[in-house]
Amino acid sequence: MWKVMVVGCNGIVRKWLDAFKEHDDVAVVTLVDVMRERCEKINEDYGYGAAVYEDMDEAFAQSAANLVLDGTPPSVHRDVVVKALQSGRNVIGEKPMSDSLEAAKEMIAAAEESGKSYFVMQNRRYLDGIQTLRQQLNKTYLGRHYLVCCDMFIGAHFMGAADGRGDFRNSMEHPVLIDMLVHTFDEARFIVGDAKATSAYCQEMNPPNSWYKGDAIALCTFEFDDGSVLSLRGSWATKCENTTAHGAWRVYCTDGTVCWDGAERVWVSKAQTLPSGGYFEEEGVREEIPLNYPGRKEHAGCVDDMLKALRSGGTMMTECHNNFHSLAMVYACIESSKTGRKVYLQEIL
Repeated sequence: MWKVMVVGCNGIVRKWLDAFKEHDDVAVVTLVDVMRERCEKINEDYGYGAAVYEDMDEAFAQSAANLVLDGTPPSVHRDVVVKALQSGRNVIGEKPMSDSLEAAKEMIAAAEESGKSYFVMQNRRYLDGIQTLRQQLNKTYLGRHYLVCCDMFIGAHFMGAADGRGDFRNSMEHPVLIDMLVHTFDEARFIVGDAKATSAYCQEMNPPNSWYKGDAIALCTFEFDDGSVLSLRGSWATKCENTTAHGAWRVYCTDGTVCWDGAERVWVSKAQTLPSGGYFEEEGVREEIPLNYPGRKEHAGCVDDMLKALRSGGTMMTECHNNFHSLAMVYACIESSKTGRKVYLQEIL
């Protein structure tokens, strides 16, 4: 039986709790938050009867939980995860891993030293569209991928706590990079078979109409160790002509292109077999691809994979060592934006 301690009872945690409902071997026994009323509201809404704590150290000392769910803001992740692992508990938690690479390295070291697992939520890997897109690339009929393009434009308003305190994202220095594009970077890595970025160039800006203190737009270019390149434009402060939060994707290959609109359409354009006789290449033959992914979606799918790995004593694709490379892309972009130069990942790892 997995006895869960939830640390940080904010809104996103409810997606985890809803996913737990399908697992008979999961019981939420402890709730921890500096705002006690959040814990009490979850107990009321889900009928848990879980012990409630405002102090994390007290909860670790007294709880019978063997699995910790970290739902805290990024700046708190290191303290929660390291203490949980050192106390002999497995950890599953929200992205990003942490608010710095040094903190993330400490968290990975704690997992290695404890022999326990630490899995990070990357729910975008568990979407029909991205799974179907990767399946098409895996079939190899499009040839070798070399350029991945993504636009992610949305206008995201985070309202903050009920007591009037603003949401932490509104005052972050790099909100779209740290809290949003870590998703998109991880999507890109998933699409290209979990390749690792070797270099990054990034320019940030904050539009005049932005409601964020920090830069809400990032323009990023990456090179990967498989030879491919990612060109990505991301915004949290655009009002019109937006994409989905998952981004709109095109993957250019030697023999065609595969696209995903970030929602429910995936299509391929297969290159003509004969060379073009004109000035431009002939347009490819387009084919709509039915979505094909049998698993549960987003948080539910990732939670299913996490629990499957924990039960078997194995691992899963968003385990902390793998996810570190998605986080590293974020901080390479921050360094590039600050210095105005191309940053090689080996410089910061």
